[in-house]
Amino acid sequence: MTVAERNFYRTLITVLVIFLALLTFGSLGYMLLEGWSWTDSLYMTIITLSTVGFGEVRQLSPTGRIFTGVMIVMGVSATAYTFSTVAEFFVTGEFRRHIRRRRMQNRIRKLNAHFIICGYGRLGGQVVKELLQADSELVAIDVQASLRTELENLGATFVEGDATDDDILLQAGIEKAIGICCCLPNDSDNVYVALAARGLNPNLTISARANSHGSERKLKSAGVDHIINPYVASGHRMARQMLSPNIVEFMDVVMPPDTVNSEEPGILIGDILVSERSPLVGQTLAAAEIRKTTGASILAVRRQTGQIAVNPNLDFTLEAEDKLIALGTYDQLDLLATTSDDERRIYTRVHPSLSRR
Repeated sequence: MTVAERNFYRTLITVLVIFLALLTFGSLGYMLLEGWSWTDSLYMTIITLSTVGFGEVRQLSPTGRIFTGVMIVMGVSATAYTFSTVAEFFVTGEFRRHIRRRRMQNRIRKLNAHFIICGYGRLGGQVVKELLQADSELVAIDVQASLRTELENLGATFVEGDATDDDILLQAGIEKAIGICCCLPNDSDNVYVALAARGLNPNLTISARANSHGSERKLKSAGVDHIINPYVASGHRMARQMLSPNIVEFMDVVMPPDTVNSEEPGILIGDILVSERSPLVGQTLAAAEIRKTTGASILAVRRQTGQIAVNPNLDFTLEAEDKLIALGTYDQLDLLATTSDDERRIYTRVHPSLSRR
């Protein structure tokens, strides 16, 4: 709840208390000054405060008339204060923002196994676009409220606020998320978000941006699984482009970096979890015949212990909780995910047409 909403509700509660106090004060006043019953006193108080113009319940004494005048003034003042508060809530657009936030919260409550992106700058914006191209559900967090329209037009859910605030992370559905990407420009903020996220969801996969080598150790200590230094990554790519231009060109053809403008269908790489219920458990790659039945190729297998078998042999035996790094089209990977009983559908998308369900 925002500060404006809290102030609005606090004001409404104050107004309600004031009206109840006026009803009590007026009823007791007529009972003591005029000797009326509590029903007549309450009715007279109500028509006086509401200024509806009805006649007096009984003939008033001079003291009663003065008391009635005081009640009218207080009633009009309280009513004017109430209307001004409500009008300000609507005129300033806070009511529209309140409805939008409610709608956003309802949408987040329906999300499951989604991603959270903290910071919608140049790096965070690219991450959001890549995930949206992969038809992934995500929630973007940023302090700039002006980004809401842009993100909603892209199809992303937006939470306005500071990602280092635990309440903001909870609003983004951190407890049901499967991954969070810390793209804040300040390394210390990324460390704090990683610590908070790990505490709120121990099973979360955390990726974080690092602007310096010194902060990488701190991020690792904070529980970050994957650390990316954009400057180092860019330098590596430029060096590879100079040293092995043919290899880099081939990889750009297979997995073009500009997936939006690419007109050639490419290939997806999937991260597929072998469930305990999967028929693949206990089978060798030869017996499973994954290539024959699904069309996907197994590039590597990551054990639950963290050990990675690259280009495993056909006699490699699959176990529960293994993660298959597979290459293929969307349909091929989808078939492999179904066989593995994995509902996450984590694929690196290459072409928009390959991830339509």
